[in-house]
Amino acid sequence: MQSQLEIYIDDFGEVCFGVACKQQSVIATTFAENEPQVRASLSKIVNLLEPIQVASETSVFAKRVLGVLRKIYEGKDVNEKVPLSLAGLPNYTQRVLEMVSQIPVGYVCSYGGVAEAAGGGARAVGNVMAANRFAPIVPCHRVVTSSLGLGGYGGGLRTKLEFLRREKRGYVQQNEVLVGCKKLQVFPVEFVLSKYSSQLTV
Repeated sequence: MQSQLEIYIDDFGEVCFGVACKQQSVIATTFAENEPQVRASLSKIVNLLEPIQVASETSVFAKRVLGVLRKIYEGKDVNEKVPLSLAGLPNYTQRVLEMVSQIPVGYVCSYGGVAEAAGGGARAVGNVMAANRFAPIVPCHRVVTSSLGLGGYGGGLRTKLEFLRREKRGYVQQNEVLVGCKKLQVFPVEFVLSKYSSQLTV
């Protein structure tokens, strides 16, 4: 018997988070300004043809995932691993998601840098990021252009910039992250933020 898809949404005031899961595995996560936007986003991600039904009581597992989402959104360090369901995703997509998941808080990596580690090109990485169904657990907001500009972001460039501002850690030097036998070149978020001195400029 196939396990049932469960949808949970939690409104934290300024932002609303949503998670779709089956048992102890996350199918999709998202965030938006309000519940209707979260519902619409999750419906699109999981390809539901009917309006989604939000569970009346939040499971222990979903509460944990929603808590992780909030911490990431707030720019906090999160060491807790969340089991993501990658079944059905192309192998290349899985590789890119794994690479991006390893970009630490306080750093960014370029689309090209991810491509060097995962294969393909910068545009292919960008396409995977645009379809990322695990935001912000898979931190696509930490992937930027080769010139360390913001690039694109499904939630809008202002949101991407605000994410990076909350993730400042005062790092001053680029670093390397080892993912298997591959290396990711990462750069302090301050390198990106220095290009955007005004909150109103993106």
